[in-house]
Amino acid sequence: GVHVSMSTVAVATGQRMEELHADAGARYLCSPVFGRPPVAAAGQLRIAQSGDPEAKRRVAPLFAAFAQGVVDFGEAPGAANAVKLAGNAMIASAIETMAESCALVEKSGIDRVAFMELLAGSLFDCPVYKGYGMAIAERRFLPAGFRMVRGLKDVTLALEAAHAVGVPMPIASLVRDRLMASVAKGRGELDWAALDKAVSEDAGL
Repeated sequence: GVHVSMSTVAVATGQRMEELHADAGARYLCSPVFGRPPVAAAGQLRIAQSGDPEAKRRVAPLFAAFAQGVVDFGEAPGAANAVKLAGNAMIASAIETMAESCALVEKSGIDRVAFMELLAGSLFDCPVYKGYGMAIAERRFLPAGFRMVRGLKDVTLALEAAHAVGVPMPIASLVRDRLMASVAKGRGELDWAALDKAVSEDAGL
């Protein structure tokens, strides 16, 4: 059989799972996704994939039913897991940057919503800035699309993967610490865009 893992897990977990499946005569495919549930419902997920070529061939028709694209990252064990964690670290870093920038304009007497509408509709016209940017600007953190406690888990796993291959990630480290402090303050069930709360507090807002 083929075990398709679409979860966000540690690179080491993906590697170990591939070993265990190979020992059992089965195939394991790392296939983490980018996209929230509404994106999945619309059949617009993006999938990062790595693992056995025959497993990829067998699941291709399944993926075609609910994803708009699959990017193949080869056969190296856990490769797609590294891609997913790196991507989530980028999202977390963008959230921190947007929160800091909103704090700057607000303390300068500027409407933070108008500011983000300008940026999300021009220089940063993409889902992350449009979605999280407007949530940050308007301080909309519930209902949570991606809970802060899950963001903490993912950024921590990204840093573990970075440590394993000797890559410093100072921005991700800063965001991990903000997430950890926010969870400790009881904000773990808020959307991770609520990092803005910590940034605003530091700015005296």
